[in-house]
Amino acid sequence: MGVNGKKKTKSLGIRARPPVVRTSGIVYTANGGRLSRVQTLTPALAHKARAEAQQDLRETYAALPAAGRAALNRLRDFADEPGEWTEEPMEPNDLQNVLAGADGFVESGAGGEFRDTLEAAMRVERERMNNKKRKPDLRKRRDAIARQVEGFEPQMDAITDAYIEWSREVGDNLDHTLADPPAKDVEKYYEMVVVDIYRTYTAQVPMVSTDKFTTSCLVRRGFFPCAPWGPTVCFSTRLLELFRVAHLRTPTLSIQSWGKSIAELHGRPFKPYHAQQFSVSYDLYLGSLTRVKTRVNRVLGRDSPSWRRRNCCPGCMYRLEDEEELKFSILVTMDGNDSLKRVLRKEPKDFDDNGNPLPSVSKERFDPRVADAGGDYFLPRDKVDEWSRDRVLAAGQVSTPPEDKTLCEERWKNLGEDVTKKMWGVYDETGVFVCLCRHSFVLMIADMVRSGELSKYPLAMVAELLDDHPRGVGVGYDIGCGFSTTLWNSPLGPKALLRNFCCLVGAFHGHAHNRLCQLRFLASYILGMGLEDLEGCERVFSKSNAMAGSVRYSSVFHRVQTIRTYFEHVDTHEAYANLKVGKFIVDNYWQALEILEGQSALRAAMTAAGIDDVSEFPARLEAEFKFLKSLTSEAEEDSLQMEYYQRLVNLGERWTKLQLALADGSKSTKTAVKHARELHANALKEVHDSETKMGVDPDKRWDPTGPEWAEAAHLVSTKRYRMAILKLERLVIQRMFELTKMNLSQTGYKLRKHIAKALQARSQAIRSALKSYNTAAAALVPRGRELHWSEVVEYTFLADFDLLRDPEKLGEVRPWATPAARLLLDKYFKIERAKEEIQRCNIEIRRLVTYIRDERKYLSGGGGSTSGNRPRPLLRERYNAMHIERFSRLAAKAGSRFTGTLLPGVRIENTGWEAPTPMEGVQQSNRPTEAEARELAAKMESQGVRDAELDIDDDLGERAEGEQLAEELHAVYSVTDD
Repeated sequence: MGVNGKKKTKSLGIRARPPVVRTSGIVYTANGGRLSRVQTLTPALAHKARAEAQQDLRETYAALPAAGRAALNRLRDFADEPGEWTEEPMEPNDLQNVLAGADGFVESGAGGEFRDTLEAAMRVERERMNNKKRKPDLRKRRDAIARQVEGFEPQMDAITDAYIEWSREVGDNLDHTLADPPAKDVEKYYEMVVVDIYRTYTAQVPMVSTDKFTTSCLVRRGFFPCAPWGPTVCFSTRLLELFRVAHLRTPTLSIQSWGKSIAELHGRPFKPYHAQQFSVSYDLYLGSLTRVKTRVNRVLGRDSPSWRRRNCCPGCMYRLEDEEELKFSILVTMDGNDSLKRVLRKEPKDFDDNGNPLPSVSKERFDPRVADAGGDYFLPRDKVDEWSRDRVLAAGQVSTPPEDKTLCEERWKNLGEDVTKKMWGVYDETGVFVCLCRHSFVLMIADMVRSGELSKYPLAMVAELLDDHPRGVGVGYDIGCGFSTTLWNSPLGPKALLRNFCCLVGAFHGHAHNRLCQLRFLASYILGMGLEDLEGCERVFSKSNAMAGSVRYSSVFHRVQTIRTYFEHVDTHEAYANLKVGKFIVDNYWQALEILEGQSALRAAMTAAGIDDVSEFPARLEAEFKFLKSLTSEAEEDSLQMEYYQRLVNLGERWTKLQLALADGSKSTKTAVKHARELHANALKEVHDSETKMGVDPDKRWDPTGPEWAEAAHLVSTKRYRMAILKLERLVIQRMFELTKMNLSQTGYKLRKHIAKALQARSQAIRSALKSYNTAAAALVPRGRELHWSEVVEYTFLADFDLLRDPEKLGEVRPWATPAARLLLDKYFKIERAKEEIQRCNIEIRRLVTYIRDERKYLSGGGGSTSGNRPRPLLRERYNAMHIERFSRLAAKAGSRFTGTLLPGVRIENTGWEAPTPMEGVQQSNRPTEAEARELAAKMESQGVRDAELDIDDDLGERAEGEQLAEELHAVYSVTDD
């Protein structure tokens, strides 16, 4: 030991190493951080640290008030008193002071005290963390969406204002950033990770005093965050807009696929949470667009819930003064689609004590946005449920249908009771039911909830149509025949009859109905229909089905939002743009003109057929209807006679079997004899029952040699013949539909192979049914017509089968029964429909021209001035010049065959019904003066509009002439506005 009890360092020829303090565990810093490396304190560093700590202590002590210094002195004096010590271990902060040199630590010669103290401190800290009473976390993952929406909701007005400001500043360029504000206005900078189209970078976003929220500040700079509070990641507005347009044009594009594409462009790995972040930002972006649209509609006076439905299509709804009266003021089509279904999310199944599965519980997350997600497109579920079967029956209001029930129910799956009442339990929304006008504008959408095409969906839409349109509504529905019976028996029946509501069947589906149904409901035979095929839903569904993959497993909100935004886009950029309104009308006009060119051929065919007047064709149609109507029902007396005849035949067979069982030498057992006696007794009882109903004396029972027996046998043979026709017809119908399905572009290879095998089996079934038919036909007196396989497979219309159902008069020549007569009949009605189409197209052209002028004036004037700055072209206005050009070129080529006018008219002020005025909010236009009309007519005549026979093609010269004429027409419209 050395002086003062200190241990000497033994000299071994090497210099003694300075004292080292090492930590093998985690060391906490003064602010609670962690030191991850071993620290070595040399005497110089320890002295320096001690000096700095003492200096800090002196400065802190000097800064204290007098009372504070006195209290600190008392604490220091109390701690320095001898005999005072504590069993509490050293705190981590105290250890840090030791390591920093601010405090000393006494270590014995054996050492280890500091290590023990450090371990004790760490042990206490761990126990404190384990035993610390935390606030209970009541949050759940199912509440995450609701809390997120609640967080964004108070900020949405500010976010919408910021987006409008950004849109006004960037204009058409869609630049994602604005110029930085002056430095003096910047309060602070917010660091944000920005995901743009081609790169991801960190941006310093300036915040000014006018920014109420961080989110609105980011939106004003062109970024949409993915969290309502403290966002760290955001997406550029132009990236979101690019995805919106790409997704609407290609609905199969999902957010996850988009996220992977962006990650690949940025050279980064894709993480699943990237798609979630993008989804939140995209929802916020769409919500902002919806609020902007709501504000614009409010300013324009077009914010009522039913305004869009009553005014969306100018061709159907912009009625003018002095226009010809049409039988159908509007033609619409509606149908169900089961592709846009959604899987119901459920908890895993539980089982009871016996192993039986318990009902699954839904685990859908609550989303407050669901109620408003459908906008003015979706009918509320409660409004649809008002027309459910139970409520309609409870109302007790039943009308008498104008016609009997049709025979198509067993032929259509959406009329079958077993299909319409049930659906797979795996789905919640099993599809959508859509109503369109003839120009493919979507009027209404209803969710089909855990059901097929129940009658409540079309009934709910008919109720709205009757309120929106005063009279003459024609509705095409693939089961319009069966639905008409439902409608007339519903509480809507009297109102529908009063307003001349008409149920129709589309041209495509109509040929799969029986002939009697076609004569009543097929569009080709209905006066006032024109060339409209009422199959718009099928064309729309062929495109909208691409959304199925993106909505099948989505949430309730995202499914409705996806469907609504898609149809909003279709209404503007397809229905109103070049694909529908202008091009649709022009194409129909040319089609009608081509059909009318066949009038001379029709007259020649009439002369050859011995038909003197065209009135013969409606008379033939009526005669065919009456004949087929007579075949659909059997007289009650005939039914009783056939039943009595069949029971007598059965009795004779049972008597023969009984005699064979009782005959001598028979090997029949007692049981067989007993059964034969019982069967004979039952057959005799049935004969007695029929004799009681018919009043036949048992002593005068029919005999096979009597006339009654022969007549009843003929009736039974005829019925078997007709049943054979029905079976053969059903199999051929299925074959027709399967062949059509095989030719669809989106039918995959496996499904094609499956259909091919089904067709092969169906062919065998058709051969068997054909054999049964020929057998039944041979039993007729006179013998029925024999069919061959090559003849049956060529049948494409059900009318071919209906003509076989008159076995008693097959030899009689009917004027409408031959194929040539039916072709002539169809040609006549097609020409009549073409004349009606010309009339309707002329009216629609003038309506659209007037609407373009009135809308332009209204939005440019005081009524529609939402802002003096119009940074981007209005959605519909960008297509107006194209419509005028199409109409001008139509008039130029058609010449004298064009019987319409391109002069704008005057909108009807008052319809006289409770329905609001069409196109509310549009100011009244002035009719062109006579001088202006003559000036325009002279200009058009000088351009050769009436007599020119130019071909419409895409060469530059003709397009230039059309554009020039369109500009001149726009100029004339502008003059008439002044």
